[in-house]
Amino acid sequence: MPERALRCAAICAIAVEALWYGIHEVRGFGPALADGVRAVVGPAPVAWAEDVAYGVADRLNRAIYRHAAPKTFWEPPPAAVAAEAAKSAEGPEAEPVTSPASFQPPFPEVAATGDGVWTPIADSAARPGEAQVLWKSVVHPDPKRVFAAIAVVAIDLGRVDLRLVAGTKEPFSPDIPAERRPGLVPGGDAAELVAAFNGGFKAMHGHYGMMLDGDTFLPPRDRACTIALYRSGAVRIRTWPELRDGEARMAAYRQTPPCLVEQGELHHALYDSNRDWGATVSGETVIRRSALGVDATGKLLFYGLGEAVTARSLARGMKAAGAHDVAELDVNHAYPRFLLYARGADGAGPRASSALIPDVQFKPEEYVAEPAQRDFFYLRRRRPPAPLGIADPAPESDVLDRGGR
Repeated sequence: MPERALRCAAICAIAVEALWYGIHEVRGFGPALADGVRAVVGPAPVAWAEDVAYGVADRLNRAIYRHAAPKTFWEPPPAAVAAEAAKSAEGPEAEPVTSPASFQPPFPEVAATGDGVWTPIADSAARPGEAQVLWKSVVHPDPKRVFAAIAVVAIDLGRVDLRLVAGTKEPFSPDIPAERRPGLVPGGDAAELVAAFNGGFKAMHGHYGMMLDGDTFLPPRDRACTIALYRSGAVRIRTWPELRDGEARMAAYRQTPPCLVEQGELHHALYDSNRDWGATVSGETVIRRSALGVDATGKLLFYGLGEAVTARSLARGMKAAGAHDVAELDVNHAYPRFLLYARGADGAGPRASSALIPDVQFKPEEYVAEPAQRDFFYLRRRRPPAPLGIADPAPESDVLDRGGR
């Protein structure tokens, strides 16, 4: 091979490696690059390039990890350790801690030890004697990929409120002034802050609706899955026509692509193509994805962060964990994140102390001191706790919103 050809090949290899590093290690680089190129050449060439790149990576991973053990995010504690952790979190005079029901891994051939078993997550906002509110587990939802895994958090909606915050830039709306887009957890909720996690797609990717405290950033779309937050504290996830009659009782809603799971059933299009859910040309894009679900009673919320998953496998995993209705949140390497918060001994405000899974870059100031450009959700411990299934004394219609269907 001529020297010039060798030099070109070496330069290309270095460029590809640098590009891969930038996309995966420099936060925001990948999305900014894609948006910049999309603005110049249009969406189709970018979709094709993403499809090729993700497809090559998936084929390599399937070859490399063909005989590997299933991917894990953490080492599951022995049953006795998990039970002791739950007892410790409960405190000597607290209500008994009831963890979510364990679940059967959907594909035993790729399941890891600990799949389907819920482990308590420490909560720095808890006071002595207060009950556990968060648990985590793992599910492997793809029989063809041992490296595909979803970390799932179960959240007790009887003791935790879900809140929505608008980003400083997203979802884009020319009608909402900057002072209504803080990008921060309100200071009044800082003392009770438990966790925060990513919101939905950018406005340009689907124009999915969002309303918060009476401000309509984008109008609702009938085909969209809708995460509805009611003033009673209830959370429902359904296609918009199923919820629109209760809009007056909503404090906020955030829309996403069509529901991955609705009333316990996977969306029919997931069996044909995944292109509605942040996929590229082929519809089978294997990427990092996130989702939010609620169980059939309305008592448990589920957040899922999946590595190397398709929309269909994400839906299967969330359903297996116990979610009855599921909306897909943001996708791609840079955006999905679930951060846990801690407080300093000097009484300083909360700071992000850890992420749900490894390989998530974050700053301690994220969501609490450094404004987020994109919308996000946060969890605050509720005091006093409400009876499971009912956020507060409310009209019968609001009680039904909590899970009475």
